[in-house]
Order: sequence, then structure tokens, then C-alpha cells
Amino acid sequence: MTLQALAGAVEARVAHGGALSTEIEAVYAGDKMSDLLEHAGSRTLIVTNLANAQLLRVAELMDIPGICLVEGVEPGGELVQAAAATRTALLVSPYGLFETCGRLYGFMHAAPGEAV
Repeated sequence: MTLQALAGAVEARVAHGGALSTEIEAVYAGDKMSDLLEHAGSRTLIVTNLANAQLLRVAELMDIPGICLVEGVEPGGELVQAAAATRTALLVSPYGLFETCGRLYGFMHAAPGEAV
């Protein structure tokens, strides 16, 4: 799945485009930087309620292509600038962490042609 397709699955607003055509193989949700460092990789979408510039340092370090903030949290200017500098897609889901992850899971595991 591409980041663009996953953004559509959760009705996310794109705060910064980054590389929306990047293929994603895994989604990891968390709110601890140490967990993100341990589980994220170059084909991972991070789903989190953390909305600070340090998050983009983790993304840059781990070569993470996309971050999805939850609950409609508006990323600050510093976060958007950091996303632009690292070419990281920054998405904003209107749903909470649980529902966002459930929608992503359903979308990624649906049979071809199956409605989600």
C-alpha cells in the first residue's frame, strides 16, 4: 500500500506531502520515542499522538517515510518544517489512535475488491 492510499483509508488530511507514493509494509502505533526507534523502519507508517519536532528526528534517523497524527491534532509550524526538511509525509487523522489503527488494519488486510 502507498502512503497516499493509507491516508485515504483514514480520511487523513495531508499536512506535508513528503513521498506519498512510498510503499508501506508495516504500521506501528505508539507514544514512546524508544518504542518508535525499536519498531520503525524505512517502510513503516508511524501512527502517534506525539506532535513535536523530536518525532521528525526519529523519522530521519530511522528513514521513516510517513507519520500519521491522530485526533485531528494540528502539527505546529516547526513540525511541518521538519517534515519538509526530511521529506517525511505528515498526515492528520480525524480519528483517535484505536480507530485509526483499526481502519488501517482493515484496509491493509482486505481482500482485493472487498469493501472496508
